[in-house]
Parts: sequence; structure tokens; C-alpha cells
Amino acid sequence: MSADKFFRELIRQLQSDGFDVCVVSSPGQGLANLSHDTGVRTRELRMAREISPLADIRALVQWVLVCLQERPQLVITATPKASLLGMVAAKATRVPRRLYFAVGLRLEGAQGNRRRILAAVERVATAASTEVVANSPSLAALYRDLNLAAAAKVRQTVPASSHGVDCDYFQPSSRDVDLAARLGLELSTPVVGFVGRLTHDKGIDTLLSAMRELAESGLVVQLLVVGPQDEPDSHRYLERLKTTGGPVVVVGAVDDVRPYFSLMDVHVLPTLREGFPNVVLEASAMSIPTVTTDATGSVDSVRPGKTGLIVQREQPAALAAAMKSLLDDPSTTVRLGEEARLWVADAFRPAAVVRSLLESRPSTSSIPGEA
Repeated sequence: MSADKFFRELIRQLQSDGFDVCVVSSPGQGLANLSHDTGVRTRELRMAREISPLADIRALVQWVLVCLQERPQLVITATPKASLLGMVAAKATRVPRRLYFAVGLRLEGAQGNRRRILAAVERVATAASTEVVANSPSLAALYRDLNLAAAAKVRQTVPASSHGVDCDYFQPSSRDVDLAARLGLELSTPVVGFVGRLTHDKGIDTLLSAMRELAESGLVVQLLVVGPQDEPDSHRYLERLKTTGGPVVVVGAVDDVRPYFSLMDVHVLPTLREGFPNVVLEASAMSIPTVTTDATGSVDSVRPGKTGLIVQREQPAALAAAMKSLLDDPSTTVRLGEEARLWVADAFRPAAVVRSLLESRPSTSSIPGEA
């Protein structure tokens, strides 16, 4: 799914550069989609998402065989498990260029032995690579600060993100009145939207507390929650969403999120950790301002006071106050949304962002348009 949804521009550029591209992934419909739409070759290689020694050893052996059969000049890996296995196999088989695309750190928020294990896994993956490319300035800085990779290896995409945003696809649109009616949303009442996985790391506890504070203050706000509900803690949050004190509409994963964005006055992402939140780019491209946190990655996705607002993570009162300040001032909300679209349309063009990933020289960390 990740390869199909996020890396089509990367595949296109590699093909344009003359590479015979082979996409290696766990089985899924995304591989079939890519093969059909782009003509790229694909190989299924089952990998467990969590730490699983026996399964990981089997997958590593398969990775080595793939590298021996393909004899690639360049291996690019993303997601933690694929990066660990792919980088180790690529180094063992002497692939000359090994690019670890770092799109987030799972060790953030982990404690004790689990954190130490995850840090060790990252160091093995980065040591096996020839370069580490983070998808945000703050994530690149974190890799250096935690000594997870040799500083000389680390650079970032410019200005950030995995693939930028297609502003022709994501653009402002009128509200879908029929969709609102089906969902039970009243369009005369403000709508705050959350788009993402329903899980702890996305800051759902903070969001729930902030929504209760808004309800207790007398502000009537509708909460629209859109995204997958298949995490181990998703069921618990589905129950707790019923206790916010205000209207809540919950929608699962959708193929096209744009009609749901169009119903929102404000987009909120109270996340605890990110690589870089693509959902903020999508909301911004649709002229919807975002209230997010100072978490790694997320802090790079908003220009504070210009395209949205940033608050300290795990601070419900601050999140509630930021949302209220926008809902109470529609003209400012509109202005921030318009500025957000202008910024991402200029700075986050997909072709340029992906080209910065493929550069073999260090990239600047400046953000176009940033004062």
C-alpha cells in the first residue's frame, strides 16, 4: 500500500533515469496496482511488521536471494522492517549505492528495553546504508542527535516529506452537501477534522481531552474522524470517542479523502511522532489550515501563524485553545488556509521533492518560502 500510494513519482523518476525498477514488498493489492499502472516489475517478499526473529531471518534470506538475482546498482528502502532487512542484504551482496529513506522513528515514545532494541535496529540499518535521507529537517536532526547514523551520511528531502503533494488533485472544493447529510453533519456548525490512524501515537488522547474542553466551554463543534481503525488500540478509542460531549462522526479508511476534507473548517493533527505528516500537505493543498504539535516531523509541516498553528504535544488545553482561536475567527481561518495552499503548491512540488531524495549530494535544509 505504501509503495502504491506514496512512491509512484519515485518510480517514474527512476524509470526516466534509465533504471529497470523492481519493487519488493509484502504481498498486497498495491503491487498489482503498480505493475498494471506503471509497468514496473514487482516481487512479493513477506515481512512481519513487528519484531519476529524467525520470520525476520527467513525474510532476510529471501532479501539476499533477491539481491543476488537482481544485482542492483541502487537499493532504496523505506519503512523500518524493510529498511533493516533490505539494507543488510544489500550490503552483504555489495550493492554499490544503498539509500535508507527514513520516514519516521518508531523508538520515539518507546521505553526501556524496547527503546534500546529499536535504537539498535536503526543503527544496524543505517550502518549498512551508504546514505540516510530523512523526510523532514527535525527527523534528520534527531538521527544525528541520538547518534543513530553517522552525521556525514544524513541528509533530507527538500523542503521535507516523502513525495510532496499534487495540488491539481488536492485543491479547494465546495462542500458535498449530500455527503454531509449522510454523515449527519450540520454544515452551519463548525467541523474539526482528524485524518489518520486511530491509535495512541496520533495523539488521540490529547484530541479527546481537547474536545471535552471545548464542549465544557460551551462551544458546539462537530468532530469528523477519518482513517483506518485496525490498530490494537483502535477499538478502545472508538468507544472513547463517544464521551467527548459533542457530536462525533467516525469514518473508516476511504479511497478518496478529498470530499471529507472539504467538510472541515479546521484540520487537527495532535500527533506524538511523525516522519513528516503527508495529511497536513493534503489539507493545506485544499486550503484548510492545520493545528498540529511540535512533534518530530509535524513541526516542519506548518508555518506557525501563517499556514496553521503549532502547540506543544500532549497539552489538551493548548490544543483546545488553538482550535477555538480559529473557530472563533473565520476570516483568519480562511486566510491561513489560503496561505497554506500557496506555500505547499510552491514548496512541495512532487517532482522536486523526489528529485531531492535521489540526489547523491547533501541537500540544504532551508524551506522555500520560509522567512
